[in-house]
Amino acid sequence: HQHTAVVKRLKRASGHLNSTISMIESDRECVDVLQQLSAVISALNNTRILLLQDHMHKCLKPALKNGYKDLVIELESVLSRAMKV
Repeated sequence: HQHTAVVKRLKRASGHLNSTISMIESDRECVDVLQQLSAVISALNNTRILLLQDHMHKCLKPALKNGYKDLVIELESVLSRAMKV
């Protein structure tokens, strides 16, 4: 199920974040911390992509049946919210 995959990815990101915090508290080298932080960001981005794909299949396909105008409005809304950083 899709939610299981999302939760798994979020737990992975959480683990990377907890490791990053521990590294900072242990006064690890900045380069090592930055690399670990990149792993956090990557895990979150991959989760965002998975959720966007799920939304496209569940919500955008039905919107397409109602016409392109509804699809474009929904797509603009989803992308603007998902891509904010």
